[in-house]
Amino acid sequence: MKDLTPKEIKDELNNIHSTSAPAFTTVMTNKRGRTSTCDAPRSGRPIEAATPEIIDKIHDIVLTDRMKVRELVEAIGTSHDIVISILHEQLGTKKLSARWVPCLLIVDHKRDRVTISKQCLEMFQHNPDEFLRRFIIVDKTWIHFFILETKEQSKQWTSPSEALLDRFNNILRKKLAKKKVLFHQNNARVHTCPALMTKFNEFRYELLPHPAYSPDLAPCDCFRFLNLKKWFGGKRFTTREQFIAETEAYFEGENKSYYSDGLKKLENRWIKCIELKGDYVEK
Repeated sequence: MKDLTPKEIKDELNNIHSTSAPAFTTVMTNKRGRTSTCDAPRSGRPIEAATPEIIDKIHDIVLTDRMKVRELVEAIGTSHDIVISILHEQLGTKKLSARWVPCLLIVDHKRDRVTISKQCLEMFQHNPDEFLRRFIIVDKTWIHFFILETKEQSKQWTSPSEALLDRFNNILRKKLAKKKVLFHQNNARVHTCPALMTKFNEFRYELLPHPAYSPDLAPCDCFRFLNLKKWFGGKRFTTREQFIAETEAYFEGENKSYYSDGLKKLENRWIKCIELKGDYVEK
């Protein structure tokens, strides 16, 4: 039956075995080369309970990374329904600028957002050109092009943040000379650890403050990552090198105005945040 299509094979089996013939999906998998009739090994039954440990783990993940529900399910090893329940009912979050954030900001969060927006707005309006010349933003996002087999494999993709900052500073100093770097990042715990803070002090970077739960005030979340993921839409990669080349092509294809225009939009977002008394800036 090698020269027959799966449909033709299924028809032949129906003629011989009638209602006891294998299902069409079985015919398809056998046609693709599967020879065993036994069930393939499985990773095990998903965790069904929303335990305090699972809730804390999901909370930590959504505070540091932009992740889809499907990715959270894979990372935690629980069911889709449990993850949705934890996000909406236990943590009270919603999706904003590709991040999970609280649906309702508490008074302290709103006050911090207004205070920091005023500080940033004052710095920007004092000398917009100088602000943009000194302004450096750093953030990360996940873009998947294949599934890593083990957690050990994924570790080789990462480097200690302090080492990355050393390399980054060596490149940056050549371009900014004696200008003091105005550095922006979100306030995830990994970004505010003592080792990194020591590096910032060593390099004498000025840190632009960023309020908690505020992806709507982060330039990477607002425009860069959204456009980057549109660029990758529908594209597939089989090697890391292909992925890196495509990423570099994206950034090299944008002119300076793309970045400056995106950063200038922060001014309007700070203004809107102040006008909204700390509520989220949706657009």
